[in-house]
Amino acid sequence: MHDILPESQEYFQKFYAVAKDVAEFYGFQRIDTPIVEDAELYERGTGVATDIVEKQMYLLKTRGGDTLALRPEFTPGIARAYLQHGMINLPQPVKLYTSGQLFRYEHSQAGRFRQFHQFDAEVFGETSPAVDAQIIQMFTVILNELKIKHILVEINSVGDSQCRPYYKKLLVNFLRSRQQQLCVDCRRRLRENPLRTLDCKEEKCQRVRQQAPQILDHLCEECKKHFRQVLEFLDEADIPYHLDPYLVRGLDYYTKTVFEIFSERQIKQQ
Repeated sequence: MHDILPESQEYFQKFYAVAKDVAEFYGFQRIDTPIVEDAELYERGTGVATDIVEKQMYLLKTRGGDTLALRPEFTPGIARAYLQHGMINLPQPVKLYTSGQLFRYEHSQAGRFRQFHQFDAEVFGETSPAVDAQIIQMFTVILNELKIKHILVEINSVGDSQCRPYYKKLLVNFLRSRQQQLCVDCRRRLRENPLRTLDCKEEKCQRVRQQAPQILDHLCEECKKHFRQVLEFLDEADIPYHLDPYLVRGLDYYTKTVFEIFSERQIKQQ
């Protein structure tokens, strides 16, 4: 974990001021949730087979015997607040944003801290592709306002509960015969969370990944239509993007559109 020294404060404050202004322009309202939550919230919401829950959560035992966790991500806590405070009865969609510290027991390496800062935006009560595109557009606007140039959106669809199980079965069948070519973590993921094997940065796993079936070829009609419309919205907004068929998320609640935003300089360095 690290300190934010006086000479770095202006950069943090600049980012949060720009993100706040852009989010509120897009109709988002601020919410703040506790840094400490019941650990079960993340086990149920994030997923017991995810790296976050299995290896990265800071757990605390109370005197009463409860198990609490320092929040490793924002979404489960905000979803809890949305339900607990009856926001489901408000006019939908409900658009919320927050920022603050998160905690994960990461391996020590350059650019990785066990306390880190994140800005988060959530939309509840609406599942249209226009909302996905708006979230992407909002974050590209934030980066543009911060003078980060030549940004590119890496994007994919991970399907939903209708089509993803079939794809997982195809992927597992493909990888099973190549287990010896995978790293130790991916052999474990193959049993517990096979999509995460596509996200591995190990060179030998990436070589196997290049031959793996792509989820875009196995989406159901609804997911295909949703993804196509997201891309059409991005085209209309003139937002540059690149299809990455191996971009995934290992969290249980992810469905359909997933994306990451890079500067083209970052991509060239990779």
